[in-house]
Amino acid sequence: MLESPDPSSEVIPMQSQANAVMRRSPRFRWSRRAGCLASSLALGLALAASAPGQSPSDPPTRPRAYAASAARKATLPAGTPLVLELLTPVHTRINAPGDEVVAQLKESIRLADGSLVIPRGTEVRGTIAAIHPAKMPQRAARLQMVFDTIATDLGYQQMAAVVVSVDDVGNEARLRADQTGTVSGGRSGRRTMQNAINGGWLGSIGAGVIVLSGGSGPAAAGTLGGGALGGVLLTRGNDIRLPQGAIVRLALAKPATIAL
Repeated sequence: MLESPDPSSEVIPMQSQANAVMRRSPRFRWSRRAGCLASSLALGLALAASAPGQSPSDPPTRPRAYAASAARKATLPAGTPLVLELLTPVHTRINAPGDEVVAQLKESIRLADGSLVIPRGTEVRGTIAAIHPAKMPQRAARLQMVFDTIATDLGYQQMAAVVVSVDDVGNEARLRADQTGTVSGGRSGRRTMQNAINGGWLGSIGAGVIVLSGGSGPAAAGTLGGGALGGVLLTRGNDIRLPQGAIVRLALAKPATIAL
C-alpha cells in the first residue's frame, strides 16, 4: 500500500531554501549590519549613562602634553642709566604738554653680571609733562619729559625714569636737569652781548643828539646807559631744540622688573 507524502515534510525544505535565498540578498545583509550597529550604539549609550560623570572643575584624566613655562624676569635697580636717541623731535616753541615722545635705546641695558636685559634699539615712549618757551627778558625755556613705557617682545612694560640731561644740538650745549627732570635752556651770552652793543650804539646816537641840541651831560649819559640796558632786557632766553637723533639720558627712579 502506497503512503501519501506528508505535506509538512515538503514545507520545511521549501522554507529553508527561501531563507537561504533571502540571506544572500543585499537588502538582508544591509538590514543585518544596521541592526548590529544599532545594538552597539545602544550598548555604548548605556555604558556612558552608567559611568560616573566628570564636572568641569575636575582635573583632566590625562595630563597635558606640555605646560607653558613662566616668563623669566629681571629687576633693574634704581639709578640704572638709560641712554636714549630721540625718534621724534622736540622744540619748546612748537610742542605742547601731553605730546608723545618716542625714543630708542642707544645702548643695551645689562645686569651687573653682564646679562642682557634690554637690547639696543628697543623703543621707549614718554610724554611732555611741562613745557615753557623762552621769553624776554632773559627768561629761558623749560622742558620736562617723562618716560614710563618700554617695548619688549612681551609687549609694553612700565617703568619710572627721570631725565638726567639732554644734548641741545641747536644751542650746542648739554643741559642738565634738576631733581624733577626739568631742563632749562639757559641764556645766550653771545646774543646778550650783541644786543647790549646794539643798544649802546643806539644810545650813543641818542646821547649825541642830546649834546648837539644843547642838552646836559648827565642826560646824554643816561641815554647811553639806557640804550645798553634796553638791549639786554630785549634779549630772550634760549629755547630748547632737540632734533631727531638727539641724546637724552635717563635714570630709573625706582627698581623696574622686566619680563624677558
